[in-house]
Amino acid sequence: MGLINPQAASFLLTGSGDIACLFVHGFTASPSEVYPVAQLVYAQTGFTVSGPLLPGHGCSPQEMNLTCWEDWYDRIDQEIKYLKKRHSRIYVTGLSMGGLLSLHSAKVTNDVDGVIAINTPIYTTSPRLMSLAPLLRYLKPYYPKKLAADQTDLDRQGRFAYDVMPLRALRSMHTLRDRVIKELPELELPILLMQSRWDETVDARSAKFIKEKAHRAQVRLIELENSGHIATMGPDIELIAAKIIEFAI
Repeated sequence: MGLINPQAASFLLTGSGDIACLFVHGFTASPSEVYPVAQLVYAQTGFTVSGPLLPGHGCSPQEMNLTCWEDWYDRIDQEIKYLKKRHSRIYVTGLSMGGLLSLHSAKVTNDVDGVIAINTPIYTTSPRLMSLAPLLRYLKPYYPKKLAADQTDLDRQGRFAYDVMPLRALRSMHTLRDRVIKELPELELPILLMQSRWDETVDARSAKFIKEKAHRAQVRLIELENSGHIATMGPDIELIAAKIIEFAI
């Protein structure tokens, strides 16, 4: 495994209560993008907050192309087990691909009490890339990203993410998405969905799809009026933190 960029390190802020919140970052990114909201939750409640770095992330796109969604979820499962030994209630919050992994956790483990999924990619604003990824990965291993409108601000806040899409890994995320779609009708845990109005990556229909398909679960949908895709570092972070706290309490 290559060297982890210092900006991409995992975080753990340990509280003394019964509740722990696990924060899961998105595809090609790192815990740095969910830390601002996690830190707010910790400061306001004393909940334990954890943000593990997923395999293949935080080092190089080459290493990420050697991993798959099962590797990423194994890391989440490991952290859930760690937190469960110390806390009676566990809530999993995921941004983007982290939302898919969070929803999957609701299906495969009994140690989670609720899921918060933020800007979860059932539909994307680049469906052509998603559909072509299985073929493109044989022609070139990476695809350049479009710069987000708030990229400078994200960089200033210390977010670490790759500037390319590792296509083999992207294909695996697509497989994870298909699996989660099949699992949604079986979910029964409480789910809090958040969707940014100005999301440049995820089509807003995604949250409505999740809410409709997860018909056995108690689902609440909140629209983030001021945010782009990385809502956990944007102008709605105080609202996001408040809603996570309300959901967990």
